[in-house]
Amino acid sequence: MTQASPHEWLKTSNIMIMTMREDDAGRWDPQKLVEFAKSLSVDALGFSTAGITAFYPTDIPLHRRSPSLGNRDVVGETLKALNDAGIRAIARIDSSLVPRGIAADHPEWCSRDENGKLMSVHGLYVACPNGGYYREFAINVVREVLGRYAFSGLWSNAAQFSPWHTRVCYCSNCQTKFRAETGRAIPKQNWSDPLWRRYNELRYRWIAEWVELMDKTIEEVRPECAWMPLAQVMESWDHSQKGGWDIDYTAPFADMPVLEAQRRYANLWWPGVEARYLRGIEDDKPGAVIVSYFLPWWRLYSVPEAENRVWASQIVAHGCRPWLHVTGFFSEHFDRRGLEPMRKLFKLFADNRDAYAGLKSQADAAIIYSRFTQDNIDGENPEPAYINHFRGAYNALMQQRIPFDVLSDKRITPQKLARYKAVLLPNGACLNDEAVDALRAYVDGGGRLIASFEATFRDAMGEPRDKPLVLELLGAQDTHTIERNLKAAYGRITDPESPFFNGITNTDVLPIGGDLKVLAGPGTRAEALAYVPPVEGEPGSGFSVPEYNFIERVSTYSLIMTATLGKGSLVYFPWPIEQVAHLYGLADLFQVIGNAVRATPGWTDKLRVTGPGFYDLSLMAKDNRLSVTVINFSAPGSFNSGHRRLVHEVMPVSDVKVDVSLPAGKTCSSARFVVSGEEAPFEVADGVVRLTIPKLTEFETISFTLE
Repeated sequence: MTQASPHEWLKTSNIMIMTMREDDAGRWDPQKLVEFAKSLSVDALGFSTAGITAFYPTDIPLHRRSPSLGNRDVVGETLKALNDAGIRAIARIDSSLVPRGIAADHPEWCSRDENGKLMSVHGLYVACPNGGYYREFAINVVREVLGRYAFSGLWSNAAQFSPWHTRVCYCSNCQTKFRAETGRAIPKQNWSDPLWRRYNELRYRWIAEWVELMDKTIEEVRPECAWMPLAQVMESWDHSQKGGWDIDYTAPFADMPVLEAQRRYANLWWPGVEARYLRGIEDDKPGAVIVSYFLPWWRLYSVPEAENRVWASQIVAHGCRPWLHVTGFFSEHFDRRGLEPMRKLFKLFADNRDAYAGLKSQADAAIIYSRFTQDNIDGENPEPAYINHFRGAYNALMQQRIPFDVLSDKRITPQKLARYKAVLLPNGACLNDEAVDALRAYVDGGGRLIASFEATFRDAMGEPRDKPLVLELLGAQDTHTIERNLKAAYGRITDPESPFFNGITNTDVLPIGGDLKVLAGPGTRAEALAYVPPVEGEPGSGFSVPEYNFIERVSTYSLIMTATLGKGSLVYFPWPIEQVAHLYGLADLFQVIGNAVRATPGWTDKLRVTGPGFYDLSLMAKDNRLSVTVINFSAPGSFNSGHRRLVHEVMPVSDVKVDVSLPAGKTCSSARFVVSGEEAPFEVADGVVRLTIPKLTEFETISFTLE
């Protein structure tokens, strides 16, 4: 399906997914489920239907029924109860595991490790997405389910390679497909081996094949049923990489692309990344991000209210719909403390759809996320090699309170880039030729590209480029020298009046670290920030005796290189400024990155938010509607336990000032605070609406009516 989804109801719906455990059929109460769904203001409810376990009287041989199903048709009963209540029903399927009985008859349907052994989870065997369990059995199950029941949607869980943290698949199906592509056997995992990287890329393509096959099946059996396959982006790289989940490849075959953000040890702003990413690849389709009621590992234990409000608000603020995932609700052991807060939150979203649904981002800046770089610069260790660079850029624009979007490296075109004044490419090393051409055209057309370290230096599969775009634009040459793992190194500010240092005063130096790429050419001579080699006693130590802690030499090598090319421009940091800023929380480096954006010719801040704290901002509009959301990330987090600590409380901020530039030819007729429910007093002067949020706790949305 390459056209925009015809399933309009998905664009405004609140949805909940209920996972049924294998033996839940006996205690499953459809009417109680309906009351639960109503209490959460959901418009559609998904529940376990088939796959690992059938919760209906299936006629398919070997499709194992729930042990407690008896003569019941739990699916039919639940579907009727939901329909009677005016709630749409979504079928949840799971094809990840093969029951032992099926595995005995069809061992070729199962994944195998490199020693040829089956892989077991909960006494079942892992299914291979290239095998008959996915491509025949699961297809027949869906034909039966959709032929029998009038579901409004179908959602697939864990349709991936190596689910549930199992090992790489070397089964005969995968070997045959890989040999047909390459003439070679699947190699052992080695990210420096181009053949392994080829296999990794094919896993993404093979999952997309299955998603397309399922799409065609649904279209044949029940075309009014929406297809909503699952994937993940960025923070869960270890899951999506190994599993072959790439939303760029599967979204064309989905009516609603769905991303999952359930890991609570990930960065608190992960849901915002995923919502922005979805809007960047499929802006005309409805998109959803799943938020869990529970904690990973402890699926019966609820997440604190403050964290869930910050978590879920990012999803609606950036143009997607929130899905709530609950498991174990019918269990005799369940943590009910989070239910009432979640009811209040989802009611807020339901009562204020016009403040969020259907609006488009008005951001003038975008960050490119590169899955090719995530996998192919160092797939074994992508966090230090790439993801921390992206995190730093994301963090910088949040710190600098600049609204921004997130774009996929596989979906950028000259047309898509042209709507932005500044585009950030934090160490986006591995890009395909189409992406490089789009960036070149973007700069030629007047855009500002802000790049760092190895950005554009490799092709999509990680091989070095003969002429990287950054070098082409700078007119520089690569010396193929990198100074590694710098500690106690500095940048000497040589031009304090440079716009890169706006807001940074009374210091001669800034901290730098990581690796430094050494280029040659006239554009590499320092004009704003000069490289100062490490001040240390022994090379690589990062330490010096206090009596000898002084700078002996300031080089002429530039740490901020710039080039003006017609109407466009390039800002290039030959070191990982975003990574260093992220790892150490260096506000000055975040400021430099923000200044690089704001120094873009013709830049003006459409949205200005003033007040203490750390915020994420969204600026959305369509026709005569405009919404601003301010999400408060000011939460205690001073302990490092190896995992991110849960947010139990957000520090409230008073008197947050908001200035919004009105679109040309528009004026503001009304404004209201969505969360507090109060009218928002405002002033308009010189095309700018000004107001104050009296108290900001987790988040507030201001909904403006324009005329």
